[in-house]
Amino acid sequence: MTPPNCSVHSDATEVSVAILLVVEFGLGLLGNAIALWAFFFRLKVWKPHTVYLFNLVIADLLLTICLPFRIAFYLRHKVWSFGHRSCQSLLFLLSLSRGVGVAFLTAVALDRYCRVVHPRLKVNLVSPQWARVISGCVWLLMMTLTHQSLFISKAAGNTTECRSFDPSEEFSLRIIWQEALFFLQFVLPFGLILFCNVGIIKTLQKILRDPEKQPKLRRAKALVTAVVVLFGLCFSPSFVARILMDVFRRSESCRMRRMVENTLDVASSLSYLNSVLNPIIYCFSNPTFRYSYKKVFNTLRGRRQEVEPPDCDPNDSYS
Repeated sequence: MTPPNCSVHSDATEVSVAILLVVEFGLGLLGNAIALWAFFFRLKVWKPHTVYLFNLVIADLLLTICLPFRIAFYLRHKVWSFGHRSCQSLLFLLSLSRGVGVAFLTAVALDRYCRVVHPRLKVNLVSPQWARVISGCVWLLMMTLTHQSLFISKAAGNTTECRSFDPSEEFSLRIIWQEALFFLQFVLPFGLILFCNVGIIKTLQKILRDPEKQPKLRRAKALVTAVVVLFGLCFSPSFVARILMDVFRRSESCRMRRMVENTLDVASSLSYLNSVLNPIIYCFSNPTFRYSYKKVFNTLRGRRQEVEPPDCDPNDSYS
């Protein structure tokens, strides 16, 4: 049994997580808002991978908008006072946006892999219209898979412990489903992204041997490296922390419970960092985004606007 009065609250952890979430909210809102502006006002021709990136931006913005509520939760020492239904909705939106973001990162990797490594496949003939249909199916699928989040929060008197896990809870079919879905959302996409990007680099090294094409090869390497590194950096800590939580779920040691829950709080907050860093992927994938970000940042710094290069193709990409 869990020892009585085994408080797992840590002021240092809660303040640190709140500060991290504030930074993520500010940078994520700015970066993804600029990306959304570029999609609407800069891109002239949309390709399937552009549609997937657009949906990735929408998912990242949805997650970013949810962060102020998580900030308030940690500043109130992990006490939710906005009602049970609002907690259910917040957990659902967080889980949905994170899952959809991972799905579209994987979709972009698969699209580029097919176009670069297997250019003759019929799947490469998918039109932007069909890409939008596929995107809609992804959203519906993820809504179906994550609806369990609506039944996770735990009522406690007049407040709600609004969190997506309870280390003291016994294993049940719901917990097994929740954990299986979480691990599947990490292992399968990461494996596919790694496989696709390795195949892309090997193929590009063969077809881009001309010295004049080396800059394009370097940009491609930078893009695929950024995708793999950012995915691993943001989601690996949460993956490891969830394993620790499952191992020590019923531990009677207060010290171990504090360590596991505090670690999971920090690691879960790091997973939101992916929505902040995804603009790096946009910059590598298309010069239009690089120019858009430079334009905004130069304006904020009071510097003169750079003239857009005449050879800047808004739809340039190695795919």
